Amino acid sequence: MKKLLTIFVTLLFVGCSNTPQLQPNFIENVEYDHVIGEPNAEGKKISFTYTRKDEVDRKIVLNVDAEPIEMRFRLCENNGEYENLGQGVINEINQQTVDCNSWFKLVPLENGKYSISYELNLLLGFQVENVNSKFVYVPIRKKLAQYRAIYNPSSVMSPLKRYENEAIVESTSVEMKL
Repeated sequence: MKKLLTIFVTLLFVGCSNTPQLQPNFIENVEYDHVIGEPNAEGKKISFTYTRKDEVDRKIVLNVDAEPIEMRFRLCENNGEYENLGQGVINEINQQTVDCNSWFKLVPLENGKYSISYELNLLLGFQVENVNSKFVYVPIRKKLAQYRAIYNPSSVMSPLKRYENEAIVESTSVEMKL
């Protein structure tokens, strides 16, 4: 009986000390700001700001040095930046193939305005799912897109606004400085 009690107490302590580490459900990409192209003397740029309620704004600045211009770029080099993750998780994330290919096109019009088209693919982070007792990291992206929109050279527009109970919960703003 004493042997059984000793085994039970030992198993109880070993079982309690071997609790599995909890993995968060979502791993946020903390790469909030992107700057594409070199700043120019005239300060010509187009800035995009993506805002979600209770989250840090994500900003993309495109420095424009010529008109018309077409740019192609990636918004998730090395699959983002993350805080407080072990090297094993970072390696798993970096092995993923994430499509963050983005593009922007600017065409000046005869009336002094500009036609812009763009697809910006932001990597927000990774959803963590448990499949067959193994963690799987599923990329979560946000596509910001607009096609043949007309803008003034110095303007701020909001092509996306999403509301819940009359409050803005998601929005995008585009600021032109040309």
